[in-house]
Amino acid sequence: EGIKYFWAPVAFRPLINFSPPAAPAMNPMLGTCWDAFGVGHSFEFPSDNEHYFVYWLAPCVSAILASVSYGIYNGDRVFGTKMPVGPLKKKMKVA
Repeated sequence: EGIKYFWAPVAFRPLINFSPPAAPAMNPMLGTCWDAFGVGHSFEFPSDNEHYFVYWLAPCVSAILASVSYGIYNGDRVFGTKMPVGPLKKKMKVA
């Protein structure tokens, strides 16, 4: 168990050093904080729209699409609305 504490910094430190725009953070808050406070000394939010598209808009839209897809597959409600198609998943017979 102690070996993972050695290998985690060895694996992640190069990611942090060699990818300065947002480091290895895929969390929108961490990516924005890394860009605002971790790179340079300007301490201002990113000015390019690409940053907000990649770290904020794309994950939110992807989560909604995944919820709708699973709702169609499983026949569940999404945001309280029954999907017009589905379920695609076959119901298992319980003996």
